[in-house]
Amino acid sequence: MIGAYMAVGFASQTSPKALWSTNPVTITFSESTGIGHVDEFVKCAPKQDNIVFRTTVSNPAKISLTTSPGGEATCGPAPDAVTVTAHCLVAMCRGTYTGTVSILQGYTTIPPNLSVTIRVT
Repeated sequence: MIGAYMAVGFASQTSPKALWSTNPVTITFSESTGIGHVDEFVKCAPKQDNIVFRTTVSNPAKISLTTSPGGEATCGPAPDAVTVTAHCLVAMCRGTYTGTVSILQGYTTIPPNLSVTIRVT
């Protein structure tokens, strides 16, 4: 029984984690501009190979959320630059929206997600 608890403890210590330079972030831009972005840095511990960034947004009919790059061959202890961009998909998109950027390796999500508030004025 004690061995089982120790195994769980060691497993949780080696679970991959992401470290975002700022979390949460806010992207603010004018409706007339139609686009805004924020530059972010991310590190992973331990190092992860072949990761993909997945984005979600609260109102995908009005706002898109993307990352550049869309993924990386390696996410490790050195910070990697990621640009997170919000874009109006309709002419009238004024409002506040929420989004997330998740890091996926295969079918596994590496926590925590990046929380994004999008303010269109």
